[in-house]
Amino acid sequence: MNLPILLTILRIIAAPIIAILIWRETSNGQLIIAFVLFCVAGLTDWLDGYLARKLNLESHLGRILDPIADKVLLACVLLALASHYTKDWLFMAPALIIFLREFIISGFREYMSKENIIINVSMLAKWKTTLQLAAVGLIILSMIFVESGFLAYTSIATLWLSAIVTLQTAYDYLKLGLSELKH
Repeated sequence: MNLPILLTILRIIAAPIIAILIWRETSNGQLIIAFVLFCVAGLTDWLDGYLARKLNLESHLGRILDPIADKVLLACVLLALASHYTKDWLFMAPALIIFLREFIISGFREYMSKENIIINVSMLAKWKTTLQLAAVGLIILSMIFVESGFLAYTSIATLWLSAIVTLQTAYDYLKLGLSELKH
């Protein structure tokens, strides 16, 4: 156990807490706490990798846990947000795109690793995660500042942009992986 792995584990633990605060939201105070926790959890996504590289603590466990923590955080919070946006296709469509991609590509990467083909995380995939985190953070913020139409539209536009980048990374991974299988 080292600091980068501990930060990753804390991100996994924070995910359901944030989701419950959003899902059971009874006050702006709960949403503000959820937003702050989400921002801190999002920052640990960058910080754990930075510290692992800087302190030479990169590990196989860290490489496995980090993307799992990202997916757990986003999945928990998107599910909680979906309880507030049940009939809003402008939220649900990109959220479903993100969900499907994450599960399909995780399974695909697992299959490829069993074939001894490692597909490294691309720079675009790192930006995808950043965009997803930004979009979800903006959505939580728009729930706090409900009177701000601009914030609401910006958050949904950012979610759609992250869904488009998400689809692109799925295509890139599948194309690369399938070409590697042919060799």
